[in-house]
Amino acid sequence: MADGTGNTSRRRFLRGAAGLSAGTAGAIMGWPAALSWGTDAGRTVPAGLEHVTREAFDQLDQSFNGGDGYKYETNDKDSSGLSGKLAWGEAYSLQAYALMFQTYRDTYYLDKMVDHLDHVLAARDSERGVTDHTGASRPAWRADHHYTVGYVTLPDTLGRPVFQVRTALAYADATSVTVAPGTAAGTFRLDVHNTQYGRTTSHDNLSPDPASPDYAVSRVLNGFRRESPHRVLVTLKDVRESGSETGDMASGEYSMVSEPYIFEAHTGQIALPLVVFARMVDSYPELGSVPLYRDRAALYLAAAEEAVGVHDPEWRETELGEGYYVTLPDAPVWHAGIDNPINHFLTVGRATVQLAAATGDPVYADRATKMARTLRGSLSVDAGGAYIWPYWWPKGAAYRGWDVDAPLSEYRPWYPGNQSIEDTSHGQIDMNFALEVFRDGRTLHRNGRPVFTGEDMERFAATFSQNIAATTDAGAPTVHRFIDGSGDTGLEAYERMSASWAGLAPWDQEVLSHSADIFAQRELVNLPSTLYCMARLNHAAWAPSGRRRR
Repeated sequence: MADGTGNTSRRRFLRGAAGLSAGTAGAIMGWPAALSWGTDAGRTVPAGLEHVTREAFDQLDQSFNGGDGYKYETNDKDSSGLSGKLAWGEAYSLQAYALMFQTYRDTYYLDKMVDHLDHVLAARDSERGVTDHTGASRPAWRADHHYTVGYVTLPDTLGRPVFQVRTALAYADATSVTVAPGTAAGTFRLDVHNTQYGRTTSHDNLSPDPASPDYAVSRVLNGFRRESPHRVLVTLKDVRESGSETGDMASGEYSMVSEPYIFEAHTGQIALPLVVFARMVDSYPELGSVPLYRDRAALYLAAAEEAVGVHDPEWRETELGEGYYVTLPDAPVWHAGIDNPINHFLTVGRATVQLAAATGDPVYADRATKMARTLRGSLSVDAGGAYIWPYWWPKGAAYRGWDVDAPLSEYRPWYPGNQSIEDTSHGQIDMNFALEVFRDGRTLHRNGRPVFTGEDMERFAATFSQNIAATTDAGAPTVHRFIDGSGDTGLEAYERMSASWAGLAPWDQEVLSHSADIFAQRELVNLPSTLYCMARLNHAAWAPSGRRRR
């Protein structure tokens, strides 16, 4: 039984995990040197890659929380006040360790993965005893503030609930709702203020009476279009029982709270290194002979399958053999009820590719192939022969948009349609999915035509070298914000993530050299994503398996 914080069951899980194959540490630390490339000493270093070393990676790792990354965090706000630190932080550290093992074959990085992954599994909702918005405690990782919709219920003067106020703007926990008497008799005023963005939505002379032309739900709905996108994205829901009486609205200030939800993007990010660990152990008989690695591989693979399975109700397919994930209508997310952004469902796609290879289950292969078709159909070729694609699926609802007379989301009753191009940071998820589908093509397409070929990889490489890569007026390497070559340059967050494209180096060495130059010349914030990108550079520069093929 977990305590109120989930700490008891978290500690119990870690103790249980530590008990698996106890007593093997000596064997791990004494692993035969034949499987470890050690340092870069004695290896020929190509010009411009002198700083892309194992030592540089290890220094980055140790300088961020002493090498602990975010392993002690939860993915919701409970540990730090903001959610997503496992998905967009710790998961990148774990992917980095996997890349470094693949590059240098040193089990030091596998041991790092075991340590961190045990903590990540202990942070699952089911281990902590916490629940999502449905009240279920699942084997995955919930999030809340600053991602999800915020709620607060407004009472009348007798304490009876009348209206639920919702905000679809991010950082909902930083939002307050003030109720005061309206200018006109018998009405009330509503002010919703988000301190994170300094935005306020205000409505005066609202009525709780559904028969009134000033009925609060209708007034706020009709005003949504006028307030979007510069205000707080407020909607109201009448929560009274049918026929119940209502007194005057109670004046006061109320704080909004974000509801917990399990994002498929977060699950995909975290599940990916779980499966990759299992595949690596399975690939080397020497690793599989070590009980700790063998047992952990089985544990992690099962955990990844359970986590990805949480999202099975969200899976959708088209008659054309495309596949994608949606957000269900009851989710506390602004796009509840519609398709998710491409890069969101392709995080699950990346994990699914690995699951297909690790398990041989045709269901995973089928889903990975169908998501690949969804991405493939979203690509277009620009004048320079490079691929470009949008943030949202072109066949989806968000790409087209909707209006208040036929809203597709109760939290965003008006959405004008978003045809924005994908950005460099999120686009690497899509590209790496395509690259991994290409590399595991024999597993995924045993009886069919590959979705992606070497020619596609050349076009993705051109996306980076022709569109993303740029130089400042002073001649320093930088990147454009968007994959079509538009947007600002010199943005540190996008420069930092540029190296995540380095897997395309076999098709264009400019991808590696340009992103490596950024790391050599730019002072970058040290985060888990920085570590991941340094691992990408090491892997592209030194891994023995980076050969190009058609």
